[in-house]
Amino acid sequence: MRLAAAIVLLAVFIVIAARLTPAYFHNRDLKAYIEEVAGSREAAALPVEMLRTRVISRARQLGLPVRGDQVRITRGGAGLSIEIRYAVPVDIYISTVDLHFHPRAGAR
Repeated sequence: MRLAAAIVLLAVFIVIAARLTPAYFHNRDLKAYIEEVAGSREAAALPVEMLRTRVISRARQLGLPVRGDQVRITRGGAGLSIEIRYAVPVDIYISTVDLHFHPRAGAR
């Protein structure tokens, strides 16, 4: 009986991890993208709204629910800074969990 309970519990953990993990990988990919953009000389010359549109487009390609008001882009003496605050709702069958992310890149 204990073995069966342990197997069921392990299966539940695996299913939950399988549901949560993609959001973390997509966030990692989005962070790598904004680091690349923030360090780019080409991006430094673009208007802020165009940069925001590119970031949102990349987030949508990754399946992340990022809106324009969640992307903060600033220019300063140290260069370009991009900061995003967003949450990803993940359905884990018995409930929905919101995973909150805050990737940022560039000068701080």
